[in-house]
Amino acid sequence: MIGKITGVIDHVSTDHILVDVSGIGYVIFVTGTTLNKLPVVGQKISLFTELVVREDLLQLIGFVTPIEREWYKLLTSVQGVGSKAALALLGHIPIKTLSRAILLEDSETIKAAQGIGPKIAKRLVLELKGKVPSMLTLAGKSTIMPTNEQEILKSEGVGTSPVLSDDQIGQPEIDELGNVELDAISGLANLGYSQIDAAKVVAEILNQSNRSIKVEELIRLALKILATKG
Repeated sequence: MIGKITGVIDHVSTDHILVDVSGIGYVIFVTGTTLNKLPVVGQKISLFTELVVREDLLQLIGFVTPIEREWYKLLTSVQGVGSKAALALLGHIPIKTLSRAILLEDSETIKAAQGIGPKIAKRLVLELKGKVPSMLTLAGKSTIMPTNEQEILKSEGVGTSPVLSDDQIGQPEIDELGNVELDAISGLANLGYSQIDAAKVVAEILNQSNRSIKVEELIRLALKILATKG
């Protein structure tokens, strides 16, 4: 299993890149979002990878973070969602938006991605809404890259402008929102509510809010809604 590749970008295409690792070229398929964030040809890059194995195909898929890779695996676990559709989803919809869309059963947002029809969008919601809370917890424990690894890559000549997704680059308010969301879900779970109920209510509040909300206020608002639902 190939879990990560670090090398020099040799070629960039419309849906994949060629990475040279000590003279061996690896074709790695990536999302459109990742393509737009790539350093120039000739610079080094490091991507987490997933190897797709079929009777007629061996294909490497590349991701900026481990959590993006876990989401790819989760999406492709749904019948009818192949590698191409999963990459389209991850490239078109930020992970936080996708999480909330599933929790709120918003199939309209999901089917906006290329190759995702109404039936597949509803199936994604149905099969994954109970799994999203654990993915949110996993995201809270995940980091873009350990500091020591960043230093190692810099010492090896890796480009100083890392490839980051829309969830991670130039949007500190989204990162902060993610931490508040996770802390609120955790707090509600500690009060005895299920993760799925807590995550759904928190998503509802954040979707309807047009301002920053502190975790204490978010928990208080969620408790009011949960109390009315019995």
